Amino acid sequence: MRMAWMIALLLVGSLFQTGVTASKRSPVSSLNDNRQEAERLWELAIAAKGGRERLYAVRNFQISISEKVWYKLRRVPYIEEDLYVFPNKYWEWNDQRDTIFGFSLRLYNQDRNIHLWYLDHGKGGSITSPIDLVHGKAGLITLYDVQLRYFVETNWVKPVPISVEQAELGSHSVDIVQTNVKGYPTKDGRDEERIAFALDRKTHLPLQVIYYGVAFGKEYSGEFRLSDYTEVAGIQMPSKVNGLKSVYQINADYDERIFLREPNVRAGIEQWKKR
Repeated sequence: MRMAWMIALLLVGSLFQTGVTASKRSPVSSLNDNRQEAERLWELAIAAKGGRERLYAVRNFQISISEKVWYKLRRVPYIEEDLYVFPNKYWEWNDQRDTIFGFSLRLYNQDRNIHLWYLDHGKGGSITSPIDLVHGKAGLITLYDVQLRYFVETNWVKPVPISVEQAELGSHSVDIVQTNVKGYPTKDGRDEERIAFALDRKTHLPLQVIYYGVAFGKEYSGEFRLSDYTEVAGIQMPSKVNGLKSVYQINADYDERIFLREPNVRAGIEQWKKR
């Protein structure tokens, strides 16, 4: 996953096709009827995830990934440990030392105006302030997208459904619910972003979160694939995101000091845990 660079790729136009095939759209008597249907399906998605009360009670979110991925015709380790404290802090440990991405440790704390990144491509690392591709808003974008991808709606991020159409996604029939996300930190100063959710027509759980961007005057879309849902603290969570197996904790105990100091590689991958 590696949240920061994946979102950056989406934003600068390195986007890929979603694999969603639109089917014949169900007739509706008016745009208003279509919006009402989108709102109805959105409420079904919220209920399927675990209900608004549980979703709004999420204060922080921790992800652990220990996988092997293909790189240059061989399987190499992919290790990730992330902690997101909503609405304005995150800590990301990402170890891909056998690839061009190397090792990184990233810290974002909006309260203290801290955004630091330790990056090592195998020749020794250093701490820098990352290049924000959207005028200083990349840290907030990461936090917005984590909430959209894993929780659909939270106390801080509340998409507004505006339309829906039916489509096929592989062997799944889906409802593509288009939403406007108010407050999304866009690169052009707008106060909202268009993001779609491909909801399984049987379970109403999202199978893709679809982003839109413009490159060379043409609109493209890119997605995060969600699958293999499992219950965590009463919330349905995708145990695979873009094919990577993930383990979660919701409202975990954590050491607040990791958000007050520079990225500390020597402290190890579990330094976020409260002792």
